[in-house]
Amino acid sequence: MSAIHFYLTFNPFLNKNTESQYTQAHEFHDLLANLIKSQKSNYAYWGKIINKERSAQAKIEQMKQVLTTNQENNVSTHLYITDFNNLWVAKVTGIVDSINKKEQSYTLDFYEDKKVEAWFKISDFTLLEFAPQETARKLSELYIDNEFVENTINGLSPFTTSIRYPTFVQDLAEEQYFDQLEQNEKLVINGHHALNKQGAGQVLKTLHNYAFPEEIYQKLPHAAKAEIEMAELDIIENRHHNLGRIAFSYLKSIEIILNDLVINHIKRSGYGSEFWVDPSIHPPKLHLEKENASCIALSKYSKNFSIGQLIYFIGKCDKTSNFCFRKAFQNKKHFINFMTKDLSKILSEHQMLEIRNLLAHQGHNSLSPNDASAIRNLTLGIGCHGLIHKIYQSFYFTELRKLTTVEGNYKNTEQASQKKAS
Repeated sequence: MSAIHFYLTFNPFLNKNTESQYTQAHEFHDLLANLIKSQKSNYAYWGKIINKERSAQAKIEQMKQVLTTNQENNVSTHLYITDFNNLWVAKVTGIVDSINKKEQSYTLDFYEDKKVEAWFKISDFTLLEFAPQETARKLSELYIDNEFVENTINGLSPFTTSIRYPTFVQDLAEEQYFDQLEQNEKLVINGHHALNKQGAGQVLKTLHNYAFPEEIYQKLPHAAKAEIEMAELDIIENRHHNLGRIAFSYLKSIEIILNDLVINHIKRSGYGSEFWVDPSIHPPKLHLEKENASCIALSKYSKNFSIGQLIYFIGKCDKTSNFCFRKAFQNKKHFINFMTKDLSKILSEHQMLEIRNLLAHQGHNSLSPNDASAIRNLTLGIGCHGLIHKIYQSFYFTELRKLTTVEGNYKNTEQASQKKAS
């Protein structure tokens, strides 16, 4: 069963003395970032407010139960927060119905005269979507089908009614925004490229118009989109101040995408407990069997694997005809062929893995401007069939084939016109 998370909406017009685009979510982001940077606290509290005349009805104990279950499964608990323009995601580490005077300094002044029925202890926070259309699309991936809510809802939307907030939701993408980070890394500290950047919306439009149709782009993991959008923002603002860093972003996006389509696909298919990881060695190694006592189930491991590890793992599973692997990828023949036959050739021909390792270990200035631009072109598909397109078109072979298929028969129409003219 998919991990259960929480979902809240908020009214951005309740803010006082702030700019219209600077909501309490933006303010909370800045508060948490400043608390962590100043080492005053590694968390802040987001409150669920209710009318002063109403009685608290938040299911605190049930929410704590969800938090405990997720912790036992080594996955973070998310709080999705939206005003339907932007969508934010927070990492929840605790839930209480009241906080003491000291902890009140770890939340917004906004709550001072408000009645709060539940406080979410948040240790990380980031912007997930920053446009109404993208927000609505992501909300459609959140669904309700769990023991804590009576109604079953296949996809949320800005018009969803008859649910009580905070509600319990699941995510079709099952993306672990915080669990793949390196130790002590925080998304709230890294910041999001759309915060205080006017060009972020233009980047999104440009990517949709010239690189990725929405049918493809919506399938990319959030972390991969963030890498691409940050790099393109640098390009569109004509800064080009660090082409090595830009190239590294594209290569990292490919690694994130392949982890999603291989490892997360196995987990989403229900076979995460059938494969094993030994995290005691560096880098952690994937196994088809539990090789030793250090091994843990793949379902409880959240870090990304290198592209080389993924290619080797798929090749080994394919060669041994591993049953669970075959079940998980039974409808992905073109993707397996691409991973076992084509991908290694592409990576080797353009030295992409070597460049990725060079940038990671010797710094972003170790790559020439021309080669950095070549990596961008090869990844996005500028002047060529891009690698990201090849990956997704092999994985969603039937679904995405229509993007480049002319379905009408115009030859007969032309012939009929010629006969009529004669």
